[in-house]
Amino acid sequence: MPVKEFSLRVPASCRPGDEHKTQRAFSESVEEYVEGIFRLQNEVDRVSTGEIAVYMCVSAGSATSMVKKLAELGLVEHAPYQGIRLTEFGEKVAKQLTRAHRIIERFLVDHLELPWNDVHELACKLEHYIAEDIIDRIDEKLGHPTTCPHGNLVNPDAPDPSVRLQDAKAGMLKVFRISDERVEFLQHLEELGLKPGVVFEATGSSQIDSLIHLKIAGKPTTVGKQVSRHVRVVPA
Repeated sequence: MPVKEFSLRVPASCRPGDEHKTQRAFSESVEEYVEGIFRLQNEVDRVSTGEIAVYMCVSAGSATSMVKKLAELGLVEHAPYQGIRLTEFGEKVAKQLTRAHRIIERFLVDHLELPWNDVHELACKLEHYIAEDIIDRIDEKLGHPTTCPHGNLVNPDAPDPSVRLQDAKAGMLKVFRISDERVEFLQHLEELGLKPGVVFEATGSSQIDSLIHLKIAGKPTTVGKQVSRHVRVVPA
């Protein structure tokens, strides 16, 4: 029986075996650590391996091993008693990933109508596999949004006028951005009515237990450290 001729072939990046896969400069794991350290640098003065371990939900040993690898790749600097900082190259990689992440989140919420509080994890996966030129095209189609659905700046170098709620003066405030994007935390904020753009009143605080008293849509409520640290505000 004669063999029929055909010219159909699977694209190179879809073929079995790692040797034909689309190549990236770094693995997904390396990129996640770099992006994580970048986020931590904006939260604490000096990033430690312990803080990286907590943030990445890994053991201290795993975090230490990865930090050594990142240093070998020229992505971080680690000096004893001075903490861990991204190098200039590491910051460039982190900012590219952060921008991609936030544009993807915007697309998922605005065009696919996914819940604003449940797109962070999906964006974490997609950001590693969408080329920068495609991200640029998505950004253009979206009209160049300035923030993600959680209020965080798409351009990591843009000036951030916000302060933590715990550091804000009493009075009328507006939610600017939310730094903790875990789905359970965002769901909690949604229940409270604290979404980006919402105006509310900070009526006072308790120094002993770090509670802050608010009035949201006319309803009195009290929040603790987790909310007051990760909700960032500007004067309304």
